[in-house]
Amino acid sequence: MQKRLVTTITPNPAIDKTYWLEGLQPGRQNRVSRVRVDPGGKGLNIARLLKGYGLEVAALGFFGGIMGRELIHMLEKEGVAITPVFVAENTRTNTKIMDLTNGEETEINEPGPHVDTEEQKQLEQYLSAYAGQSGYTVFSGSLPRGCPDDYYRGLIATAHQHGCKTLLDTSGLALREGVKAAPYLIKPNQHELAELLGREIATPAAAAEAAAQLGQASGIAVVVVSLGALGAVMASKEGTFHAVPPKVKPENTVGAGDSLVAGFIYGMVAEQALAECLRLGVAAGTLAVVDQATSVAKPRLEAVLAMAEKVELKRLD
Repeated sequence: MQKRLVTTITPNPAIDKTYWLEGLQPGRQNRVSRVRVDPGGKGLNIARLLKGYGLEVAALGFFGGIMGRELIHMLEKEGVAITPVFVAENTRTNTKIMDLTNGEETEINEPGPHVDTEEQKQLEQYLSAYAGQSGYTVFSGSLPRGCPDDYYRGLIATAHQHGCKTLLDTSGLALREGVKAAPYLIKPNQHELAELLGREIATPAAAAEAAAQLGQASGIAVVVVSLGALGAVMASKEGTFHAVPPKVKPENTVGAGDSLVAGFIYGMVAEQALAECLRLGVAAGTLAVVDQATSVAKPRLEAVLAMAEKVELKRLD
């Protein structure tokens, strides 16, 4: 029987605070028309979504100080099972300013706490305990200060020892080092993939070709590349595909990439073909941008399934 537990690893979680206002004026007093506070961190978003889709989920990560305990409280209210490694410094707060006048988004992201070697080892021990029970383990987001660039690489190797499939969604040096452990799936966006390969990727076809080359060279079974409004492409043993979403009016991009990963995982747990997993992922990501950030807080599987019927799936090879 397939292991159904999904474990998410979020080394650098956050509390996300979003402000909406009419016309941001730097250097002057600004009055906010609306404010929203949410749990943040890519892995935590994925855990919240999968929990809402009815899957069994465990969320691991580093949490610190008053903000860390508040974040845990917010997640537990949503029914997400948290296994925290407590660190000395405060969990970060990320701030996003939505300018309703011109549609621009301004982000102010804190660096996160410093995590020492012993705390890093404790998370690895927790991972070892969960990986053997998990069908999939997801490593997502940035690394906090103190963690080496190859920290994900080591964690992925640990998970592989316990026989579960691993997914990596990060960027920069953490991605470059992480792919060396050959996770089962990675999900860079178009710009992250271009940075990783050191060349421009201008079209969905070019992204699919680059994904296939990367998968073959690195031993990664599935490479999914998110393309924003153009959906996503995937390269795998089943071939290369482009999932194109219907045209929608974007309200907020919070959680769109995480929703794509969650939709894809739901499809895999449901034992769908990888191309159908891609369709579900793009459907979930599309909902995220039209729901004003509520799709992560209140996941609706029936809405994802309905949206998936509107996603066009093209075979590219």
